[in-house]
Amino acid sequence: MGKPANSSIPRVFVVEDNPADARLVREGVDATEHPIDLEVINSGREAAERLTAMGADTLEHHPDLILLDLNLPGKSGFDLLETIRNGTAFPDVPVVVVSSSESPEDINRVYELSANAYVTKPADPDDYIGMIHATIDFWIATATRSPSND
Repeated sequence: MGKPANSSIPRVFVVEDNPADARLVREGVDATEHPIDLEVINSGREAAERLTAMGADTLEHHPDLILLDLNLPGKSGFDLLETIRNGTAFPDVPVVVVSSSESPEDINRVYELSANAYVTKPADPDDYIGMIHATIDFWIATATRSPSND
């Protein structure tokens, strides 16, 4: 499937400053049948510092998936996405933008910055949890990535 059999537990970084949304993401991850090492980072600046500090020699610490909000304190999700793609040791990590914005400009911009997907945050908590569950299931268990990315 998505990860080789000898890989450790997949790491998912969630960059989200809203505690209620972070809780729903955690519930969505918990609803999956997959063991996940989930880390919530609540500011764009902190996420940029953590992600750029991870070197190529510490592959086991790199995220396997990043769920990224756009409206973040310290550094916007747009800026963070650009940093991930151009300033980290893992520029090909899947990044799924999870945002309340339905603006065509925002959606176009994240794809121009090479996001892998854009999903709108559902208003209903159960729908939100289901969306996260489906996202994790797809990117962690179903999608096959290039072996050079693992």
